[in-house]
Amino acid sequence: MVWLAAAALVVGAVSWMWGTLALPGRVVIRGHVGDVAAVGFVYALIGLIWSARPAVRAAVTAAIALAIEIAQRGGGVSDGAVGELVLGRHFDHWDLVAYAVGIALAVAWECYGRSQPMACPA
Repeated sequence: MVWLAAAALVVGAVSWMWGTLALPGRVVIRGHVGDVAAVGFVYALIGLIWSARPAVRAAVTAAIALAIEIAQRGGGVSDGAVGELVLGRHFDHWDLVAYAVGIALAVAWECYGRSQPMACPA
């Protein structure tokens, strides 16, 4: 989980810098790749503190991501720089797709990304 968290932080930092520097494709890189990394990081943190099955941790991660996205829709999210970086600013249906991809990649990392894959039942 430590390596997953580190990889997610690196991808998230690169996507944030990509958007800050206004490089080509910044909407996709900053917006969606950053969301994939964010849920991967949340999944890894949950995995570091809770030894539940991957499917349970994936569901908790999805619930957290969905709660944040719903808060964005209701306007209950901070407009400050830190709030925007951590919680986002506005609701986007594509964020939900990015969250699903990020959770799937995190579970795949945990279950199949080792020399001896672990059994990850649903």
